[in-house]
Amino acid sequence: MGIKHKGGIGDLKAHFRKVRQRVDQAIVLQLAYLGEDLVNYARSIPAEMGFRDQTGNLRSSIGYVIVHNGQVVKEDFQRVKGPVSSEKSGFEIGKSYAQQLSAKHKEGYAMIFVAGMDYALAVESRGRDVLTSTEYAAKQALPPAIRKLKQQIKRMKI
Repeated sequence: MGIKHKGGIGDLKAHFRKVRQRVDQAIVLQLAYLGEDLVNYARSIPAEMGFRDQTGNLRSSIGYVIVHNGQVVKEDFQRVKGPVSSEKSGFEIGKSYAQQLSAKHKEGYAMIFVAGMDYALAVESRGRDVLTSTEYAAKQALPPAIRKLKQQIKRMKI
């Protein structure tokens, strides 16, 4: 017993485009949920473990982008002011750095976390936490997030 489609090929293509859009939306939403948790975690690392804001630039440069086929579809960066003013903008530097990295991901999805200031590595090398614990948290959180996403996609009515 075969399956017969009573519509035209255009109807079938339109249906699969809609399904693909729903799957894409589910992927972006799941990555955004994970990204928000992780970026909030990174921004809230206490000064005793992380670093003290002087200008706010390093904390402002911490953020993430979600990339789909080379295009940024979601981002999160926040301006933070420190007690000392600065001519640099960590917010702009972080976003720019994340966008540079996103250009390297032409196919599929990517979530890119950055601390965009050039001295972030120097702060980390002094035993301070800028993104190290966030990277560990991401490695722990990603597998369950992917499992949850797969379950959501399986439950979609196609």
